Amino acid sequence: MTTATLAPPYTPPAVPAHRRPAFLRYLGGQAVSILGDQVWYVALSFSAVQLASPGTAGVVLAVSALPRLVLLLFGGAIVDRYGPRRLMIGSDLARGAIALVTAAVALAQPSVALLVVVALAFGLADALFLPAAGAMLPRLLPPAQLTGGLAMSGLTARLALTFGAPLGGLLLPVGGLPLACLVNAATFAVSVLALWSVRPATAAGEPARRATPGPADLEAGAAPAAAAGLTRGATAGPADAEAGAVPAAARTPIGVAVREGLHYLAGHPLLRSVTLVGLLVNLGAVGPLNVGLALVADERGWGAGGIGVMLAGFGAGSVAGNLLMMRWRPAGRLGVIVACCAVVQCGALFAIAVAPLPAWAFVATAVGGLAGGPQAVLLSGLTHTYTADSHRGRVASINNLASLGVTPMAMAVMGVAAARLGTVTAFAASAALILVAAAMCVAIPALRHARLAKPSAPTSTR
Repeated sequence: MTTATLAPPYTPPAVPAHRRPAFLRYLGGQAVSILGDQVWYVALSFSAVQLASPGTAGVVLAVSALPRLVLLLFGGAIVDRYGPRRLMIGSDLARGAIALVTAAVALAQPSVALLVVVALAFGLADALFLPAAGAMLPRLLPPAQLTGGLAMSGLTARLALTFGAPLGGLLLPVGGLPLACLVNAATFAVSVLALWSVRPATAAGEPARRATPGPADLEAGAAPAAAAGLTRGATAGPADAEAGAVPAAARTPIGVAVREGLHYLAGHPLLRSVTLVGLLVNLGAVGPLNVGLALVADERGWGAGGIGVMLAGFGAGSVAGNLLMMRWRPAGRLGVIVACCAVVQCGALFAIAVAPLPAWAFVATAVGGLAGGPQAVLLSGLTHTYTADSHRGRVASINNLASLGVTPMAMAVMGVAAARLGTVTAFAASAALILVAAAMCVAIPALRHARLAKPSAPTSTR
């Protein structure tokens, strides 16, 4: 008598990020939105200069950042309560409406007061949008495709940043602040349409509005609950499936949820280490790249053209680094890889300070951008992979705060250090911070042995 052998159920291979229509729509919408943001920032600063003075422009830009920094942590808790897609759409709709009203008012009576009010309103909306965007990507891609998706996201963002500011400069002579606001409103509309067309996975790893996964869900690449980091026994109800939120978050006061998110990150060895490494890298790189390039160009007599050459080098290197990560997707010993990237970045920063010619500085900044691409993708991939789905918004808000919050301080310290100690010494001190981050990547076991899902891994159906 023969015994029938049961074959294991067929599991379709994971679909790469660049072949996922929903992810590509989302990515395109965000790229267009970033483009509009750059147009707006150029219009905001230029209008403030025209209406008052360069000092007033600096104050207006600083005012726009204040509500974002103050409310980011609360925004992350709200994202975990209501879900990222809903809040991203709401934020885009609000900012689009603000842009339209601003265009109408600017046609009649432009003023510095108008710019301040609009800057504050945009900052409030950003406090919700940024953590929501940080929690969205893992809902659209399975763990095995996060590296490629993050590389694509970084590439499109870099390109949008590169072309957005020049576009704003071209639009301002044509239509001034009103035209820039209308263009910005149109980009928000594109972003809303893109977000409306996607159905991210819920907290339980299933696409929204579906009770059980089917073939379409497998094609969409819904992340399994285990990879999302859910605790056992967590279930999602109808309201949660629509918003992609965790039910427990809806019962927790916002202040308590913020504290719980901070405790969660502080108590997670890997996420805590990744956040500290990212903070040190930002502290070390922001000052040299935002203030230091101007100081080097001024001391060497290269002028504004020299700054442009160095920025072009960094942009080209960043694009190359993200393109590299779309092909090369390491899965193991990521701490060592990040440490190597940090060491290269450290050397490149110091090379900028001692470069005798603009061509040498271009190469140095390009190498720094090239090393920074894989570093950022891998650190973000670890954060997304090991963060529990119930805490994605809060962890994203903390990381955004660590990134955006250190920028003004790092630039101020860079200027003071260069004035008192010299530009080369200030660059060396900044590079040393990145070297400390590299040492942490190797010294902390949780980070040194950290792993990501392999790109060839099949999508789990559990």
